[in-house]
This record gives sequence, C-alpha cells and structure tokens, in this order.
Amino acid sequence: MSANPKLLFNISGGVVFEDVIGQNVVPEFRRVASIQNCLRTDGWQKIGFSGRHHLAFEMLGHFSLYEGGEREVKSLMIESAWRYLTQCVGLNRSSLSATVHPQDTATQIIWSRLGVPTIANDKNITITPLRNRCGVRTEVMWQNPHSQALMELWNLVFTQFEGDTLFINPMKKIAADSGMGLDRLVTAAECCSNNYENSNWKSVIEALTVRMPAVKTTLACRLADLGKASVLLISQGLVPSNKAAAYVLRKIVREAYVVCLQTRLPFDNFCSISVARWCPEGIAPNAVFQVFAEEMQKFESSLERGRKEYQRLLIRNQGELTAENIEYLSSTFGYPRASIEVDSK
Repeated sequence: MSANPKLLFNISGGVVFEDVIGQNVVPEFRRVASIQNCLRTDGWQKIGFSGRHHLAFEMLGHFSLYEGGEREVKSLMIESAWRYLTQCVGLNRSSLSATVHPQDTATQIIWSRLGVPTIANDKNITITPLRNRCGVRTEVMWQNPHSQALMELWNLVFTQFEGDTLFINPMKKIAADSGMGLDRLVTAAECCSNNYENSNWKSVIEALTVRMPAVKTTLACRLADLGKASVLLISQGLVPSNKAAAYVLRKIVREAYVVCLQTRLPFDNFCSISVARWCPEGIAPNAVFQVFAEEMQKFESSLERGRKEYQRLLIRNQGELTAENIEYLSSTFGYPRASIEVDSK
C-alpha cells in the first residue's frame, strides 16, 4: 500500500519520501538506501510483451535528502551509482551511457570526468506533485547486446529549484532520488535479451510453458507477471473485492484466470507455480491458495451468468455481437472479451 493517500500502491521507490522532498518534512536520516516493493498498472497492456515492464517489481533506492549542495550531492550520487554498476555488479563500461538535460552543466562535468558518453535530453526534468519544487534527471542507459537497444537502467532525480521553473531559484541544499529496478539490473548483469529470460523469472516461465507448449511465450510471461503481482498483494493481506486496491487485485486474478482458460492451463496449476515461486517467507502458502480458490468460485459464478446473457445476445443478434453488447457483458457481468473468444471456439 502507498504512503501517498492519493495512490493505491507505491509506484516507485521515491513515493515514500514525497513529503520530505516536496513538503519540508524533516527526515529521520539525511541519507537512505531501500528496497521497495512497487506495483504499477499504467503499462498494463505491455505486461508480458515488452520484456521490461512488470506489474509488481522491486525498486532499489538511494536517497540524499537535503544534506548538501548541488555539486556535492550530484558527485556523491552519480559516482556511487557508477562504482556500483561497474565495480560491484561488473557491467561492461562500454555498454553504458547517460542521458543529461542539456542545461545541467554540473552533471555533464561529472559524467565527463568518469569518461561516460552522454546523450542530451531536454525531457530530463522533474516537478514535485505540488509543483512547488523542480529539478533535472540523469539516466544511466544500458545497451542490450542482443538488440542493440538502449534500456534505462538507473534514474537519478535531483530536486534543486524552488517553484516549477528550472534554473530560476536554486536551493542551497538539494534532494536526490536515485532508483533502479531489480529486474533490469539482473537482465543487464546476465546479458539477457529481456527481463523474462533472467534468473528471477526463468524458472517460473519454464514451469508454465511446459504445461502449455503450444502457446506463445508472451502469454506465459504475462501469466507469470500476473501471478507475481497477485501473490504479492495477497501476502500483504489484500482480499479481492470491488473497492480500491482490492479491486485491482480482483482484476489481476481474474485476468490470470481468463488467460488460463485461453491457454487450457488449469488454474490450480497456475496457482501452484505462482505461490511456489513468489510467496514470501513467513506467509502460509495455504492462505494464499484459499484466496485464489474463493475468487475463482466467485468469478465462475459471474461468468456463468455472463455466458447465459452472452448466448441470449447471440440468438437475438443472429450470431453476431456488437461493440455495445461486449461492453454491456463486460461492465455488467465482468465478462471479458477474451472469455467471449474462448466461448465462441
């Protein structure tokens, strides 16, 4: 759950420090490192297909909360990020570059001193939710050796100006929010072509695909992602319902059920694989299974009512469904388009 009352979930590692960065709340510590469970639904349709977007993910964070001036803080954050990636993780320096706001001279000097090639990007800006402070960003980019595409690996955000206009009212002390997704880090460290091929995901993808060999791998990847998100939310005490965060969980579990119908994978197999891989220590697997089972029964009951209405509409419309019919089935019965495709086979 999110520390920001306007958000249902933590969507990034920096959400928990929004009050410090943008609202003058005094932090307990000026420098913090964290591993934050996050959940984002803005890339819902990309899940399983892009190879780099996930519903649930772990964000590694490193924060400097108004402990020093621009040059001091930027040097600290950028140089420590570079050391971690190249010395601790051992990434090939030639595969890394950085994006920099064209007017961010201090950051450009630091990257140049480290011998890192940079790419100008005038979209590298940040503004606090209240629009009372703003700043610039710099991103560490990794070049995938398989596709040669650049992937954002590490994002460093510097809040350094009062107001919402860059370079006008600089603050004597600035804040830095430095974050990197664990999945992307592992992909880069293992030189995989996408996140689903790295060691965090490989075993669960293989366990799913072996039970549905004729299905596209992207559907197995999407199912694995839905499994991770649902197990994470259930393990934190959420139960599917029609309100707020619990509704998001319901949507995730029910889509997983529909994908299982599409791929002829028994839902029980999906649950077993997901719980075995993603259930945190200290959480009873049977408790997670119970939530899955109860939601499956409720959804089956809803689907049955939807199927009857679906058949009625087919007869009335001589075998064809209009867009309005499909929207009606979805909004009234929670009957998804994919289920209509399954039932029509």
